[in-house]
Amino acid sequence: MIGYILRRLVSVAVTFFIVSVLIFSMMHAIPGGPFDAGDMPVPEEVRQKLLAQYGLDEPLYVQYLKYMWGVLRLDFGVPFQSPGETVLELLGRAWVPSLVLGGLGVLIGAPLGMLLGMAAALKRNSWIDYLASAVATLGLTIPVFVTSMLLILTFSVWLGWLPSSGWGAPERWILPIVAYATIPMATYARYTRSAMLDTLNKPFVTVLRAKGLPERQIVFKHVLRNSAIPLVTVFLPMFIGTATGSIFVEAMFRVPGLGSFFVSSIRTRDYPLEMALMLMLTLMFCLAYLLSDILYAWLNPRIRHGGGRE
Repeated sequence: MIGYILRRLVSVAVTFFIVSVLIFSMMHAIPGGPFDAGDMPVPEEVRQKLLAQYGLDEPLYVQYLKYMWGVLRLDFGVPFQSPGETVLELLGRAWVPSLVLGGLGVLIGAPLGMLLGMAAALKRNSWIDYLASAVATLGLTIPVFVTSMLLILTFSVWLGWLPSSGWGAPERWILPIVAYATIPMATYARYTRSAMLDTLNKPFVTVLRAKGLPERQIVFKHVLRNSAIPLVTVFLPMFIGTATGSIFVEAMFRVPGLGSFFVSSIRTRDYPLEMALMLMLTLMFCLAYLLSDILYAWLNPRIRHGGGRE
């Protein structure tokens, strides 16, 4: 296992390097720049001074090497759209809304989805199964911005129960959390149903029933644990993706999170902020998949990595 983890860490480093080169090259290949004329034209002499101040007049490979040397020292530079703070300070401020709303959405949606999937698997071909499958299908097929609009229309415009946007008061969190929870709930309902149906058809379940074990013990102690392996695959990447901010949810509910800054960094050619966001997501997803693989071996000792015996 130790050798497997070391190999995966090397692959994470290689992936991190390749993504950094691709993103850096693609950002600078797009026509325009952060100080080009737009709504607020900048005089040419001022523009040249700004380019020299931020090192954007140097060759591309020099800019890349300087930026990555700063990344190794946890210095991601200064965001062009907020020069009064560093990129890490901006991300630390924007991370809180995304982590709170997205994290709560996953932590609420995933257990609800598991309950729906378990009910559907245990009551196969019943109205419970059909209802759970319909809810899961709708949650995966309806775009999240449509779900957000329906929530705003229903609970803010028609009923007037909840505010439609903003961040701060807890009542403003409810609708974004519900919007965030729809996809985890639908995803877990489908995965849980499929995994449990597959496990319930295994021969060992028939043996356990023949021994007279209670059905509840069979389901929760044996079936659910053996069905948990594919669920682990989904949870960590889904949690990372949701907790780091959904562009559509944060745009619909005007949440000042990472998703909104991701959009603004692309629109304004904010290279340091855009690079920091992409590198952060790359590293977090790589580590999430690595942790998922480690949890595989813990949940099922028969799984071995690297082809050797542990």
